Amino acid sequence: MTEHPTLAEFATNETTDSRPANQLSTDETVTMTADERVATYLIEDQMADLTDAIREAVQNGIDSPGSTRVLVSISPERSIILDDGAGVDLESTEGRRNLSVLGAGSKQRSDDETIGEWGIGKGAIIAKGAVRIWSHDTALCFDYRDRRDSRPWADVSGRDGQLVDAEHHLEGMLVKIDHYEDEVPDPDSYRWRRYVRDLRKRFAYVQSRTGVSVVINGEPVDKGDPLEAVADSPHPSLTRETEDAILALEYTPHEGLDIYSNGLYVTTKREYGLGGVVVSKGNLTLNFARNDIQSGCDRWQRIDSALEQARDDLYAEVSDDRLTAESREVMIEAMASESSDEQWADRKLFQLATESRISLEEIQAAPKIGWVDGAQKGADKLVERGYVVLDTSDAATQRLRDLATDEDTSITMPKTFDVGEQAESEGVWTGYHRIEDESQLNADQRRYLRFARVLAKELGIERDVYYGEASADAWTDGRTYIVVTDSAVTSRQRAVWMHDLYLVMLHEAAHETSSRDRPSHGHHFESTFRSLVEDPGNRSSFAELVQQIVDEGFESVFEEYGVGL
Repeated sequence: MTEHPTLAEFATNETTDSRPANQLSTDETVTMTADERVATYLIEDQMADLTDAIREAVQNGIDSPGSTRVLVSISPERSIILDDGAGVDLESTEGRRNLSVLGAGSKQRSDDETIGEWGIGKGAIIAKGAVRIWSHDTALCFDYRDRRDSRPWADVSGRDGQLVDAEHHLEGMLVKIDHYEDEVPDPDSYRWRRYVRDLRKRFAYVQSRTGVSVVINGEPVDKGDPLEAVADSPHPSLTRETEDAILALEYTPHEGLDIYSNGLYVTTKREYGLGGVVVSKGNLTLNFARNDIQSGCDRWQRIDSALEQARDDLYAEVSDDRLTAESREVMIEAMASESSDEQWADRKLFQLATESRISLEEIQAAPKIGWVDGAQKGADKLVERGYVVLDTSDAATQRLRDLATDEDTSITMPKTFDVGEQAESEGVWTGYHRIEDESQLNADQRRYLRFARVLAKELGIERDVYYGEASADAWTDGRTYIVVTDSAVTSRQRAVWMHDLYLVMLHEAAHETSSRDRPSHGHHFESTFRSLVEDPGNRSSFAELVQQIVDEGFESVFEEYGVGL
């Protein structure tokens, strides 16, 4: 066997300086160098999971001169990546250096003929398992975590690799990664299936840009011409080609926009309010992990401008009632960033207290407007009488309110009025309203009401229980009735809202006079309420009732107690 040197000599380049440490020179040039920890970071931390390392190996195969196909076999135990390119001459100093020195290699960021960029991918590869890189007549072996006992891996660890003679000649390059166990999720779990699926997605449009096909576990991953990506979409769609990219957009904002750099998947962006794909016609400037675009990328800035124009054109084809909350937020942000707010000013993007929509033009035409967060009582009646009352529980409407107070935006708004005061002056709200027709209640409200009635029976509260509207959790006349409201419930989780209503019912039972307007919460009330809450009988009754509901279900319990609407 031919004797080969280790690779440590190719991985260091140290110089010494004989000048004393305390001797300074004002005209001395200082060069920033890298600490040993940087190499460790680039190897261990730059990539999130195993698929990132496999991606790096596949990229190298795609970039290999003369390569037409990269075959990938991935299983929980190992990954094998084979390309039919020119390979690497590991007998040469240059070949050994390119595979052993982080940052070394022939790829250039400005070279759109290759999709690799940093020359650090081999670091990610050796961090994920015991590795054998075979090309021509030589193989290079690494065992970064020192897990293998067999030769030649037994003789190496960390960044030291061992060159060995191969059993026969191989054109191209073969990379074999015997995975470290803690790098692989449970093979039977959804995470493993997601690993394989995500790996296929990474190379979906590489062949359209490079001509190199990628086959994973026997199946080609190529999705064809990106211009055809939305051809069969049931949603409004648009395709556009520029000097920098191919845009295939569809109105599926919840899915997000998949971004591909020269055919290689990078990230999914949701801030555009679109679905579909963008495939750049050259490399984007990416971060080390290759999962985001760097801010100074000129090509992306040009693509971004084309995207915004295409988005505007696509939104013009979508009716107002089909616009999602995500899209409406995108539109209001765009309106705020323009020199004027005329763009989309006539689109009904904002929500009134009645849950109907209104445009910015209509809002700005009103003499005054009101703001509410959710169903403030009387707000809907004001809208029915012609007032503009905007509901900020809607995200786009809340964003409008935020921007309206921002001095850096051009959006101007009318003066505001107090919704509660206006509702009272119009006589549409007195502060407390019992709902007479209980058929108007939604399913949740009906369940809350019936459970409160069961509680009254179980806890010995001899008052009728109703449902109503008020800013308070509930109110009572102190003798004959209790009215609970939406505010009594803090969560839709069963265990939470049942306990909420338990405390609210005891609170109102402690009131011996009316709890409307300014209820008395003095010493007598506090003493009564505390005794009800701490009463062992009440606690036991509540616990048994909850367990009965868990065992039998709400309907069975409601029927047993004879509580209806």
